[in-house]
Amino acid sequence: MGKIFDGLRRAVQDKLTPEQRAIPKTAKGQAAALLREEKKQRGEAGAVKRVAARLGITPDSVYRYLSGKRKNPPKHIAQKLENEVRATAKPRLQKKVIKEAKTAPVKLRTRAEIGYTNSSSGRSTPDGRMRSIAKTLPPHYATPLWQALEDGDEQEAHRIIREYIQNEYIREAGGENAYTDIQLTNIDLMEFEINP
Repeated sequence: MGKIFDGLRRAVQDKLTPEQRAIPKTAKGQAAALLREEKKQRGEAGAVKRVAARLGITPDSVYRYLSGKRKNPPKHIAQKLENEVRATAKPRLQKKVIKEAKTAPVKLRTRAEIGYTNSSSGRSTPDGRMRSIAKTLPPHYATPLWQALEDGDEQEAHRIIREYIQNEYIREAGGENAYTDIQLTNIDLMEFEINP
């Protein structure tokens, strides 16, 4: 489910200027920024462990990045580190973008496995099929989606996206599709664009 929040956060970053998006460039600087944010939000005690949990690494690895002993994290850790720092940098600016986004249509591009169960026909798919969808989420879906991001509730964000695809993409065809419930799994791509 991490791809939903990553996609929403990228959309917020895209609305900022290059200067507003600037974060430390090195792993050491990024780890230090994340540690400062953790201490500010939840106190000194256990801050390194919380940073490690956010990144999916050991506290010893965090210390190596902080000391500069390890400068080049594996690609997936480097991306996670950058994403986590961006998510917490410039909080006031990000909140302003999210506030404006809550009342604007949001473009969604996703590629994921979609399976279904139809309560009318009794048919279902044992395995989902990979589908690509490009649609615009109206504000009554976008608003609670941004709220889920602010609340840190990724399960709720997943539920909103699934409900949107189910209601607006599958059921809108009418007929037996009106009785179709979907499962949204194996998200390969999740991109959002905030309309001006």
